Amino acid sequence: MVTIDLTDRQMTEKLAAFEKDQNPTLVYEVLDLIEAAERNVPLGDTASRKQAFSRRLRFFAALDRNIDPKWDSKKVPVKGATPPLTRGIVYPSGEVDPSTIRDPAERAKYERELKASKDYEKRYDVQFQLRQIDERAMRFVERLLAERYTESLADRQEFDHLLAASSVSETRKDRLRALIPEHARED
Repeated sequence: MVTIDLTDRQMTEKLAAFEKDQNPTLVYEVLDLIEAAERNVPLGDTASRKQAFSRRLRFFAALDRNIDPKWDSKKVPVKGATPPLTRGIVYPSGEVDPSTIRDPAERAKYERELKASKDYEKRYDVQFQLRQIDERAMRFVERLLAERYTESLADRQEFDHLLAASSVSETRKDRLRALIPEHARED
């Protein structure tokens, strides 16, 4: 029988909620949970080390599912949309209440453009924050690996087994392999 501890349950719930509504705060909260759970683990506790690294791998798998590799940070969103001409007046982007546009077709088009602009703003923000979270998580996992994994064959086999069994992307696996301390790598 597999038991799930409170941290794992909260992590699963928050990641599921994030995948539903794309609120990056939930991912930050998950990372905080993971880091808090690892804080008081004794250095020689291999069972806790294994649990901590497994938890990290599940976190990275969720992150990998949500980070868009094609996202371009240089394509900064433009706030609002350019409204149609109203009685010969050109209004600045996003400063016209759609209900003031009399032509229903023009109003609908403007509303779609406003929604698309707002959706892109949110997507941009989420992708930006996920990358910041990724950087932080990779720094912490690097420290976990350096502090908890030794040069022993058993440690290396555990690391390799956990990594192989995880659903993280191949790119992530390569990044994690590069973090394993030099003395623990096979020659």
